[in-house]
Formats: sequence, structure tokens, C-alpha cells
Amino acid sequence: MADKIISNNTLEMVAGFADDDYRTISIPDPPETLTSAQVKAFGEAAKNILIGDKAGAACTGLKSAKMIERVTVRLDLTTA
Repeated sequence: MADKIISNNTLEMVAGFADDDYRTISIPDPPETLTSAQVKAFGEAAKNILIGDKAGAACTGLKSAKMIERVTVRLDLTTA
């Protein structure tokens, strides 16, 4: 058996709220064809969907978004 390399991507977006609070939204393994325009469109839609937990503050949109790539190497510890 050999070492195994596993790659995972996560889209991480930070939504801001009118009371200066924020929430992080993580989407594992988003489509490789995802564009910044699609992420911006989600941010606009989020204004009508997300509600803050402090006095029900309105979502003001996305503050940031980033794609995080994680590479994991599973080592083969078996002996021949």
C-alpha cells in the first residue's frame, strides 16, 4: 500500500449584519466551475435570507469570500 494524497476545497464566506456582527458560511467541495459572479449573487440573495441573532439584525451582504484548498497525505505505516 502507498501513501494516499487527498485534496479538498471549501468555499468560506463571511456575511456581515447591520449590528456589526458576522457569520461564516462554509460550503465543502463547491463546483470547480464556481465563479466570483455566482458568489456575489449568493451574497445579494443572502440579504433576504439570513437574519442576525442579535435583535434580528439584517444581513448587509458578504464581507469576504475565499476558496480554501486542503491537501492531506495519509501515510502508509504498514511494513512489507
